[in-house]
Amino acid sequence: MPVYERKEFFVEALESAINQTVKCKIIVVDNCSSHNFYEQVCKEKGITYYRNDENIGMARNFGRCFDLSETEYVMNLQDDDILSPIYVESFVNAHKQHPNIDLFFTNFIQFNSSGEFHHRHTLPFGYMENGEKIIEYGIRYKLGFPFMASVIKKTMYSGFYSGFGGSYDWVWIYSIADKFSFYGDSRELYCYRAHELQDTIDNSLTYRFTIPYIYDEILKQKAKNKELRQIASKHAFWSLMQLKSIAGKKKIKELTEKENIYSNYLKNKLDSDWLIKSIFFLPKEIVDIIYRSMRKIGVTS
Repeated sequence: MPVYERKEFFVEALESAINQTVKCKIIVVDNCSSHNFYEQVCKEKGITYYRNDENIGMARNFGRCFDLSETEYVMNLQDDDILSPIYVESFVNAHKQHPNIDLFFTNFIQFNSSGEFHHRHTLPFGYMENGEKIIEYGIRYKLGFPFMASVIKKTMYSGFYSGFGGSYDWVWIYSIADKFSFYGDSRELYCYRAHELQDTIDNSLTYRFTIPYIYDEILKQKAKNKELRQIASKHAFWSLMQLKSIAGKKKIKELTEKENIYSNYLKNKLDSDWLIKSIFFLPKEIVDIIYRSMRKIGVTS
């Protein structure tokens, strides 16, 4: 479990891992928080605790969890989410049937203070000898692979891109999907908590900045046919438009001044694509009106 600062949901998340029908090794990796709350809880519950000497960033701390793990398969449980009691049991059963799987995942349910609700993603389930279906679904039904609900073979983990935050988990999984074998359990065995303190809300723009790159530079390049490449290009375009609808010129300038794969991608698009360049020249308020109108009439979703 990678953790940093936030205390509110940690104990509930940790206990969901402890209370599995099939027991598993648990470690907590603290990214140099300003308190010792995690250490105290781990000591009380007999859980192995590690603390980084300095804050190394979210992506690198996720990677450190893999480095410190001593098991054949690893899962990064988020400190605000909850596992079904039979999650590990489900993985063990799938592994018995398909011992060659590189990545196991389950369906998930979302919940907040008002109750549970189902996600809108379309996911492939069952055994997949390779990840071509993962790539196809990412294009045809948009990004949505439940990385947070995944168990990964440790030897297959190659490291997250740490040059920028955002959707580094999707960047990794879609980049290597065609080299992995998968098993997806259609049961909702992972509970994803939606709340006002989560990173995806605080850094919404950062995440939006990384999405067009995934469609254009990863999924489009891996698509097996012209139709899928066209769909990936379409998603990249509308993702860029959505980015501009929430980011003014000053913010776009700040993002492109940083040196990373996403800023280089956007700068290249602005230099080579006159339509994207024209859209990004407009005030974000105008682009927001256009984007919302296109969604309303069903041109994009």
